[in-house]
Amino acid sequence: MQKLESVLIYRLGSLGDTIAALPVFNKVVAAFPGADITLLTNKPVAAKAAAVESVLGNEYFFNHILNYPVGTRNPFLLFKLLIDIRKRKPNIVCYLASVRSDGDIRKAKLTLLRDKLFFKAAGVKTFIGFPEIIEDIQLSIDPQTGDFEWEPKRLARRFASIGQIDLNSEDAWKLHFTSAELAIADKVIADYSINTPFIAISTGTKHPTNNWEQHNWVELLNLLGRELKGWHLVVFGAADEAEEADICLAAWGQQGVNLCGKTAPRTSAVLMQRASVFLGHDSGPMHLAASVGTPCVCVFSARHFPRQWYPRGLNNKIIYHRTDCAGCQKEICITQQKRCILSISPYEVYSAVAEVLKFNIN
Repeated sequence: MQKLESVLIYRLGSLGDTIAALPVFNKVVAAFPGADITLLTNKPVAAKAAAVESVLGNEYFFNHILNYPVGTRNPFLLFKLLIDIRKRKPNIVCYLASVRSDGDIRKAKLTLLRDKLFFKAAGVKTFIGFPEIIEDIQLSIDPQTGDFEWEPKRLARRFASIGQIDLNSEDAWKLHFTSAELAIADKVIADYSINTPFIAISTGTKHPTNNWEQHNWVELLNLLGRELKGWHLVVFGAADEAEEADICLAAWGQQGVNLCGKTAPRTSAVLMQRASVFLGHDSGPMHLAASVGTPCVCVFSARHFPRQWYPRGLNNKIIYHRTDCAGCQKEICITQQKRCILSISPYEVYSAVAEVLKFNIN
């Protein structure tokens, strides 16, 4: 009888990072059928950030989970983690850490060496996904687009040894909802009397630089509310975004539901799948909506260069104004006063929604 593999998947991040790696997660499960899979990940670094397991669920992608605080230098915690990994006896590690150098290639290579030595000490014999070429470590221009390489494409390339990943395939992006999760979403629909068609929206963001600001969302929803009579607006987000969600619903001026803090990420994904369009920032909820195939109209700052963190899918409308300070990676913009994102007008976003929903604009 063939011995089943014991696989350790190492992936850090929260909602958006997890969705970007979803095609690789699906490929690992397919490549090692019946394997005992342990997910090694971080505890959420922000209070409202979604933990990886809340996005992936606990029935398909892994059998066990180990969490640790990112960046810890506590030798006792690291030793305990090493022992916990050894107890699982993994013979394969799938290295999904998103190593990105800002120019210090030597530092990035030392990080990779440190991680490989740690996993060797944990008893791992086979290493999959460790960066091997400079494009795996340093942001590089994709010759097909002329922009920086899309993050899911870079991650998928690193796992070519276990099979090619078709990023255009719906199967690559499956979240594998359970019947119980689908039933919970049905109950939310019934409890809140959500009718179709409806628009899904999330105006929250972790980084102030990515915030288009409330007055713009209010103006946009005023425009859309007058056009889309009889439609519902369903607002998603963290509990501390509920007050802003209420302001959005007031601007919408008709039927709507505030689900901020009321639905888990996977329930939100099931509900988003039924929406006609998703509106939002460059954020985790945007990636969640895109993963289930809902067209997204998204307002991007130029904090990152274009395309690297775009949502999957061919039916999205990305509104990105490339300013001379693009790629700053700043979380707070003082000097330029968010010139990139605040130069986007509500009417520009309204026109993009009209293209997706195929209605004529005034």
